Amino acid sequence: MTRHRSLGIAALLTLALAAPLAAQIQDWQYQWYWGAKGGLISYSLPSGRVNHPQLGGEWLITARRTALYVAYSTSFTKDGDTFTTSTGTSVPVVFDAMQRIQVAILVLPWNGPIQPYVGGGFVIETLSNAAVNSATPTSVQNTFVEQNSSGGFALAMGGVQIRVGKLAVFGQVQFSPQGRDFMLASGSASFEAGVRYAFLGSRETGNQR
Repeated sequence: MTRHRSLGIAALLTLALAAPLAAQIQDWQYQWYWGAKGGLISYSLPSGRVNHPQLGGEWLITARRTALYVAYSTSFTKDGDTFTTSTGTSVPVVFDAMQRIQVAILVLPWNGPIQPYVGGGFVIETLSNAAVNSATPTSVQNTFVEQNSSGGFALAMGGVQIRVGKLAVFGQVQFSPQGRDFMLASGSASFEAGVRYAFLGSRETGNQR
């Protein structure tokens, strides 16, 4: 009888300890989110700063307190201006859109339905279909466009999401200090809002269970 009682007490203690351990894995952790976003992209042309609408999609793969963020976004407003090379040559350029691929590591410091996050990584920016806006472009002008219409830069971002089950509504900002070898020499900034949904768990979810 004493042995059975000891086994029963041990079983109850095991269950009591297992509940808080299981609760340590929150429903947003170890999930693979797909999302859609829209907002504004802001960048500088020689004639001044412009703001254009943009749309995109994203993936957010969460761990316990961090997440891998991968996204694509594009503006859809044709733009252009007259740029100047390092030797003083004027280059009239037109392009169809600003396209961006963003990769970052995010930190989500605490649980709860409202979650702020911050992170950093890199972004690849491309001026889609950039071309010299001239009937007779020179080789210098063509070379300038080819060499300066895309680049990779550092990325800083932060935001907040509101979670309801597997669904999250978010707002975020991103900033990139563009380099001298890019046609848009000043930094770009984006202001985005969207939704993301956890369609499936990462492999580590199964390991935790």
